[in-house]
Amino acid sequence: MCMNMIRGVAEGPGARAYQTILQRLRAGEVTATDRLVDTALAAELSISRMPVREALLRLVHEGYLVGTTRGFSLPSLSREDIIEIFEVRRMLEPRAAAAAVVAIDDYGLAALSVALVRAKSAAQDRNAAELSEANVSFRRTWLDATPNQRLAGTIARFVDHVQMIRSATMEDPTTQQIVVRLLERMHGAFLSRDTLMVYDLMGKFIDTAQQAFFDLTVAEDAAIANAQAAR
Repeated sequence: MCMNMIRGVAEGPGARAYQTILQRLRAGEVTATDRLVDTALAAELSISRMPVREALLRLVHEGYLVGTTRGFSLPSLSREDIIEIFEVRRMLEPRAAAAAVVAIDDYGLAALSVALVRAKSAAQDRNAAELSEANVSFRRTWLDATPNQRLAGTIARFVDHVQMIRSATMEDPTTQQIVVRLLERMHGAFLSRDTLMVYDLMGKFIDTAQQAFFDLTVAEDAAIANAQAAR
């Protein structure tokens, strides 16, 4: 009886609204200029306003959104914010990935192999969106195998916070090749159950992500400055 009640809450309209909005955020479907309004989302999802409101407030609490006078929007992260996020990731992800090496089962290892094949194919085709999806799939697989799922959930949120506002980092061909090489080496370390190697490679992966992020930021700032100077 109690389990049915819990399951009903977990699968209720609020949970459905939360997952729908979260997937849109992760997919980059919400831009910095967009405003998420509870009444509009409720009408779209054919549910009442309150479950949507609760879902939006939960996403605010988790750092995905901020409240404004005209709805909810993506947070504006400063350079210092991003540095802090990567610092937290660097502290958490290597340890979590090393723990996953021991716990991951054959199904998980097979899923890592599939994600790696997708990543290689995407990089060969210069398909940044597909490469990003493959990278997400690879990460999600080992996070699912991490024994401490609270830790895994925290990592996933910090990754999302950066990815939502700079999804274009995978557009650079050099970055694509570096990512694939690191995924390939990490895949091999998972297969050989080499916890120390996975720990080391995960740190390098995060360093690469941070460098790509700031390289993109510099390029975008330069493009804006040039456009303004040309007016």
